Amino acid sequence: METKLSARGLKALEITMRDVLDGLEDAASYMNYNSFPDTVEILSIEPPGRPVKSKQATLRIIPHADEKRSTNVVDFLFQRELKMSA
Repeated sequence: METKLSARGLKALEITMRDVLDGLEDAASYMNYNSFPDTVEILSIEPPGRPVKSKQATLRIIPHADEKRSTNVVDFLFQRELKMSA
């Protein structure tokens, strides 16, 4: 069962997929901006057949001087630049 799309249909599909990818990029950026350092788990890739030595790494969290970050990314960047240039 083949479905043939016209050139207009292909362009519409391409635009829709670009919109979807833009939305995913926005969501990933938002999650990265709002992430916490203690939620990151570092994985290692080991060759098969070898026993894996499990060692738990300790994570030391260094508190950031400015705990109150703006939810507006642009405002946050402007404020950071103003503090650095002062």
